[in-house]
Parts: sequence; structure tokens; C-alpha cells
Amino acid sequence: MSDLENEDSDLFGFISNLENPKGVLEHSRKLKDEGNSSFKEGNFDSAFEKYSLSCVFLSCLALQEEVARNSFLQLATSLILNMAASLLKKKEFEHVGHLCSIVLNYNPNNVKALFRRANAAIGLGEYE
Repeated sequence: MSDLENEDSDLFGFISNLENPKGVLEHSRKLKDEGNSSFKEGNFDSAFEKYSLSCVFLSCLALQEEVARNSFLQLATSLILNMAASLLKKKEFEHVGHLCSIVLNYNPNNVKALFRRANAAIGLGEYE
């Protein structure tokens, strides 16, 4: 088994052993906070990794409670927008546009997604 397969196995084992969705949400929030710290320090690669890992945790979660579902959507939106901000700092404009479009598909009036997608378009020279 490769190192990546071992890490995936460990990750999914950890998630499957959590007894409630709130445990996954709390761990995802912790990873998001770590990503925010890395972002503030200017370490955009580390921030992107933390945000991405948090998204992996969320993707393994099936939510049935309305409160948990709302928390999931808020956290997922925040993570995607934070990933976009990290990529914007790294001038990876194409990916920023894709991430922001994901958010805008669910919330067409999300100001941060509109702003970041517009900045990415300007970075690509797409002024229209």
C-alpha cells in the first residue's frame, strides 16, 4: 500500500469512527481555522491544503438533521471561498473562477464569490 493509500485509509477510518455529524463538522471547522492561520501568515499552499482536507471531511458526511445540513452548507461555502482566496493570491485565476461558480450555482448573490470571480476574470484579461 502506498503512503497516499495509507493516509486515505486512515482518514476514512477516522471519519467512519466518529459517532455524530457534529464531530465531523467540528473537525472540519478546526481545519478551516488552521487554514485561516496559514493564509494570514502568507502560506497560501498550506492554507489551500487545510481547506481542501476540510472539504474531504465534509464530503464524507451524510446529514439528516436540518441544523447540521445548514451548518454543513455554511462551512462548505466558506471553505470553497477560502480556497478561491488562496488561489487568487497565487494568481491561479482559472481555478478561482471555477470555485466561485460552484458557490454561485447555489447562491447567485454571494458577494464574495462574485468579487473573487471578477478579480480572477480581470487577472485572466477577461474584462467583460
